[in-house]
Amino acid sequence: MGWLGRIVSVVIGLLVIFLALGAVLSSCGVGEEETPESPSPSSVSPTTSPPGVPSTRPAVTETATVTATAVPVPEETITETVDQEPAEPEPVEPEPADPTTADVYYENCDEARAAGAAPVYAGEPGYGRHLDRDGDGVGCES
Repeated sequence: MGWLGRIVSVVIGLLVIFLALGAVLSSCGVGEEETPESPSPSSVSPTTSPPGVPSTRPAVTETATVTATAVPVPEETITETVDQEPAEPEPVEPEPADPTTADVYYENCDEARAAGAAPVYAGEPGYGRHLDRDGDGVGCES
């Protein structure tokens, strides 16, 4: 199919979509103006009976009274948003490193146990892979 065929296919497809959309919207009543129906005046001619014949229906007069009450309009709620600048945090001073534990090195687990540091966990001063037999992050555990 050439370019012309593709263009024609697109135009036909768009036409079908617009027609379907128009049908759906018109069935929903979109675009129709709602005008209040005003009562049309009708002329009613009084029924007269021949003279001497009494009327079978008595004359009825109806009066409808409609009272319109105004619906109170709720007052507008006004919310004021105030932007506050965040308080400046106090500078945090790092805790000084304990000089006795910063350069700890245990040659073997016997040294760690003698220093009272066994078991030694990964990330703690004195931990080394040579102290951790099974590689689980805990040295000198047995």
